[in-house]
Amino acid sequence: MIMHILSMKGKTKKKSIQAIEDAPFLYIPLAEYLGCAPTPVVNVGDKIKKYQLIGEVKDKFATKVHAPVSGVILETKDYPFADGSSVKTIVIQNDYKDEEVNDISHKDYNQCSPEELIERIKDAGIVGQGGAQFPTAIKYSVGEHKIHTFIVNGAECEPYLTSDYSLMAERTEELFKGIDIIKKILNADNVIIGIEHQNRELLKVFAPYLQQEEHKGYKAILLPDQYPQGGELQLIKSATGIELPRSKRPAEAGIIVSNIGTIYSVYQAVVNHKPVISRIITISGERSSNYGNYEVKIGTPIRHITKSLGIETSGNTIVQGGPMMGKAIQDLSIPVTKGASGILFLKKEEIKRSNCISCGYCVDVCPMRLMPMKFEENYRKKKYFNLEKYSISSCIECAACEYICPSNVPLIESIKEGKVKLKELANAIR
Repeated sequence: MIMHILSMKGKTKKKSIQAIEDAPFLYIPLAEYLGCAPTPVVNVGDKIKKYQLIGEVKDKFATKVHAPVSGVILETKDYPFADGSSVKTIVIQNDYKDEEVNDISHKDYNQCSPEELIERIKDAGIVGQGGAQFPTAIKYSVGEHKIHTFIVNGAECEPYLTSDYSLMAERTEELFKGIDIIKKILNADNVIIGIEHQNRELLKVFAPYLQQEEHKGYKAILLPDQYPQGGELQLIKSATGIELPRSKRPAEAGIIVSNIGTIYSVYQAVVNHKPVISRIITISGERSSNYGNYEVKIGTPIRHITKSLGIETSGNTIVQGGPMMGKAIQDLSIPVTKGASGILFLKKEEIKRSNCISCGYCVDVCPMRLMPMKFEENYRKKKYFNLEKYSISSCIECAACEYICPSNVPLIESIKEGKVKLKELANAIR
């Protein structure tokens, strides 16, 4: 069962992308991915330039972090992160000079090999912008797997969010160039651009590009207005009819999926030689006094955004991301990250929790066909190893289970904390 959820997309869908003025201080988190955190390559007091490398991971999950502005490295210390943890953070004092690093790579990207293109993507610090933030260069390094289909994930199924829609509508040419680059890297036979039915007007926007000879084998399809239609496995099934088992990577089946924001970043990196230093986010929510899609520098604290847009924060619940998979934040110094798709201002409500009544609704709506109530039960009873017995690692944290639960059981909290506990236990065993 896939859910239909009330949406507020109409508030921001037709709002053109605007820029938010740069903050005086930017907080660049060196957040870890699967146990790997970037290491600073700059020191306190260093003068830096825009686009300069300031942190990197050198192991198999290699990623790079760049300066969004020019200025001075003020400090490197732990600061609050959206998930409630503290993360080592590089603080930059903006000098507002916008001095840029001189790029020395001027080889025409059309003359680059797939391996050279992947290297540019790696050097640009591109990660999946749909939420997971998996390093994109690794995703596109498919080895011996033959990729027959590249799927463009334009199914922005989270209510409220329209940042991907704005990119598709306003920066269409850049998006198609990004798709062309990725198709070349993957040597894919087909390209499928998936958009939800509620955004069907984009078909007219895409039409001139789809008719071009170089885009033979490209097609745009309409997907159901359902949540979580943008989940990788759910999108693959809707777009191709192929239902992959949870244990199988899409590349093994000849399929790669990428989010709209990720593809735009590929374009910027390969064509314009620009690393990821900003992203498009949606500002929305019933308690917001300002609505729109904004380009914001990575590391911009939410406090700066609310001040710039004149948004009142007291008495509201503030969510970074979408209302389903986003994270409620308590500290306005938390910054925008590469995976942050929106900032929502919602009415603060007290949630009354009750015991599970074994209704099975959470099982009915789970797109991964899991048993969410078992995660909560085993986490509460501290039977952490049982969590993997019920395949907790396959959970995509879409929150459909908690949304539908009549007892308001803290399912997502149990799942997220359960994954942390399992990781801690695994590290202890090693």
